[in-house]
Amino acid sequence: MKFIYFGSDIFSRVVLETLHLRGLTPSLIVTQPNRPKGRGLKITATEISNFAEKNNITCIKPHSLKDDNVVGRIKDENADFIIIADYGKILPSVVFSLSKKISLGVHPSLLPCYRGAAPISYAICNGDKVTGVSIFKIETGTDSGDIISQKEVLITDTDDVASMTLKLAREGALLLDESISAVNDGTAKLIPQKGNISFAAKLEKKDGKINWGRSALEIRNLVRATLGWPSAYTYYKGKTIKIMRTALVDQSPNCQPATIVKISKDGIDIATGDKVLRVQRLQPDGKKEMDAYSFACGQRMQTEEKFDDG
Repeated sequence: MKFIYFGSDIFSRVVLETLHLRGLTPSLIVTQPNRPKGRGLKITATEISNFAEKNNITCIKPHSLKDDNVVGRIKDENADFIIIADYGKILPSVVFSLSKKISLGVHPSLLPCYRGAAPISYAICNGDKVTGVSIFKIETGTDSGDIISQKEVLITDTDDVASMTLKLAREGALLLDESISAVNDGTAKLIPQKGNISFAAKLEKKDGKINWGRSALEIRNLVRATLGWPSAYTYYKGKTIKIMRTALVDQSPNCQPATIVKISKDGIDIATGDKVLRVQRLQPDGKKEMDAYSFACGQRMQTEEKFDDG
């Protein structure tokens, strides 16, 4: 069985690592070109590119999937399957039609829920207790093809976007392996997507800004959902502060949202729209992540001060 793998970021890498450990290795990897990344805008290869180099797998990084040379290169592989997971672009029909058997997508949601670029973040931010992974047939449109298999995965109170990415990627790889076997032995069934369709658009910087007037739970979910990018953030004395880890406090504040109500070694307690939220770890602009108490001491922070809008 021969397949081409399209992927770019961490979810895609973990799926492929798991497949590779199970003896499934692509003949060709297609990933995004190297791009500037981070504060220093250092030119950086994708997670999948690094995996390909480490494991001596042929990898190409086209700027366009409609380029005749790229299409020709993919066609020359004569692959049974084309697999896509977290590639970052929609495959054009001229590409996904080149698989001899079928082109399959691995998506970290229970489709048709959360089609799009950020399904894990949306599920956590919305307070979902259950999400999942779907293996579906690639067709024109965003994550809209028929389903071959799905599996539910629980979201615990301690999960964040990083931990759920790993969970869903590993489950997705196992489900993909089973789906490939079903296609090969002729038992696979394609089922049209049913139910309410929702979309999870790519997150922007503004999506991480904390509104302290929201509930403590909603803010905590935002922190968990945006860890890494864009990160939940607020401002203190006009400077950006990323909030990295929080805990709920069963206490109703008697002051305005964003007001600091307590400072202790456990963290900084802040009034929200309903309860108190304890900030345990944070990252000041341009500095490393640290515990909140150390930051408060360094800033000589006082109760009754407020975080601001920048």
